Amino acid sequence: MSHSLMKRSLGTVAAAATGLLLLAAPAQAAPKTEAAGGEPAKPTASAAEIEANNAAVWASLPPNVTMKVVGKMPKLQGPTDHYTQNGPTVTTGMTPFAVATIPFSFTFDGAWSLDGRDFKSTQTSFCKDIEATWDYPQGSHHQFKVSLSAGGTITVPTDGVTRTWCWSSVPTNTTMHFTYFSTGNSGGDIAKASGSGSVHY
Repeated sequence: MSHSLMKRSLGTVAAAATGLLLLAAPAQAAPKTEAAGGEPAKPTASAAEIEANNAAVWASLPPNVTMKVVGKMPKLQGPTDHYTQNGPTVTTGMTPFAVATIPFSFTFDGAWSLDGRDFKSTQTSFCKDIEATWDYPQGSHHQFKVSLSAGGTITVPTDGVTRTWCWSSVPTNTTMHFTYFSTGNSGGDIAKASGSGSVHY
């Protein structure tokens, strides 16, 4: 066998061996306990937990409010308010503190009792997409609630699933706001939640 032919044969065998080694190496899965950026990932709710949360919400709805599960947050609409407990509201896309018109969006961080922006509706019904999670997971005696100043308080499950609530029989051209709060707080045991959503027709 010529020197060049032998060199080619050995190169083919080496390439084949390398290919076998590449195929044999197991794929490394990304760790499930860490989110992008190296931060601990928030626990994901099971399907059974989400179903139980939905059933509890439907059983507790005020007569003028409906709820449906949408899963992932739709695209945020309108200007966006960023609410922080005991901090200033930062707004993108409109004049801060002006009374908003629908649609508008919001985020909140570390909330246990705060009011959202004042707004007015030109229709007697509108909807609110919202998802929430506990910043610090607390005992089951805590619930996260959202109340409309014109009537109707809902319980928002803190499982990170987006749901849409629709209020009916609301007054038109009347200044109102939503209040975000956790229940069962006492002493230093305060449940704080974060989340986001939109108010829209």
